[in-house]
Amino acid sequence: MTRPITTVQLAALHGPNIYRPQPGVILRARTNDDYRERLRTALKHGALAVGLMIAHLHITAHKQPDNVLLSAFFTTNEPDIGAELCQYVIDGLNAELTGDTTWDADEPLFALRDRRQAQALPVAALQLIANARQRDIPTTRLPDGSLLLGQGERSWIATRDELFAISDVQPPWSRLGRIPIVAITGERYRSQAVQAQAARYDGITLEHADRHAVIRALADPACTTLVVGFDTDSLLREGLPFDRCDLAVITDRAGQRPLHAFDDDEWLKALGLPMLCSTMPTLINLTDPALHPLLSYAPNGIIGWQAQTEAMD
Repeated sequence: MTRPITTVQLAALHGPNIYRPQPGVILRARTNDDYRERLRTALKHGALAVGLMIAHLHITAHKQPDNVLLSAFFTTNEPDIGAELCQYVIDGLNAELTGDTTWDADEPLFALRDRRQAQALPVAALQLIANARQRDIPTTRLPDGSLLLGQGERSWIATRDELFAISDVQPPWSRLGRIPIVAITGERYRSQAVQAQAARYDGITLEHADRHAVIRALADPACTTLVVGFDTDSLLREGLPFDRCDLAVITDRAGQRPLHAFDDDEWLKALGLPMLCSTMPTLINLTDPALHPLLSYAPNGIIGWQAQTEAMD
């Protein structure tokens, strides 16, 4: 039986991303017709049934020669659950459109609701996050369910058991905070920029890094400074793993073809994503005309960056 809706891209974005500065979910699917309203209604009803808070739901339909490309995005603090909800909705719509009476709409929805409830943060964790936000201290939920407050040498971890304990958790607030972060994107010259910035700081250096590698470094109490060269694909699929950096460096656009699920414009936006979180003027390679569309978006201005081309040849 042919499925009228085929998922092209489904990603849980855990931080600032090319669509919004909040975590969210991006879904793209090929269809044989414009099913925007059916998708919108199914996502809203599914989120309500699961108990998932979603916002900024935006759905578009682009007609192509042989099909229609549906794109949906929404923000949520639980992007993994949101992505699973999207898959459930696509499965349900396919069952409806093909007349598949064997598909069980209830069991997977109840299972998703139970999983969301099991992963929900206890009141103690929500209080910690609220208190940290008032102090401008970043918080990150780690894969094992613990909560990271602060970064690197200025961090502290509340374990899952501590978060679910009856007694109040008291972090050492006075020593918690942020560490310097240098975020670097690019393709041909990215490694060169990473090496140059690493020579200026005594800390942890990451190259071709994804979200999980960055979070491991930020949870390391020995990390005094983080210099990270980002894998562009990771920025597109996962978003940024932090909400602020001290410096962003964008080295070049040339030489890398985007994945089939992303177009050139999205790839360029991913390269420029760290500059939106930078507190200092962004360093950009002005000799690369492909980067020029980003120049007007740097919130704190730009400074020209020059690649050492003789070192690359």
